[in-house]
Amino acid sequence: MNELRHAWHSEDKNIPAGTLVRFVQAPPRYSSEDWRSPGAELEGELAVIVDWCGSDSHGWGGVFMVHENKTGKQFMHWGDFLEVVGESR
Repeated sequence: MNELRHAWHSEDKNIPAGTLVRFVQAPPRYSSEDWRSPGAELEGELAVIVDWCGSDSHGWGGVFMVHENKTGKQFMHWGDFLEVVGESR
């Protein structure tokens, strides 16, 4: 079965629980679009992956439960906006 893939589709990232990540801009989906922000308050902040939540319908690298270090809040975010800083051991 052929599956339609958009040019901006990103495969699910494999980031294990316990991994330190940084919120970064994601690549544009279209030639007319700028880089995408993870959220004004999140860009450059650190978080720890709590769990994998599954694939997302957007094709934005999957969905992860994260624990943001600065605020201590836990929430879900797309993998396209996460850059691995330190591997879990």
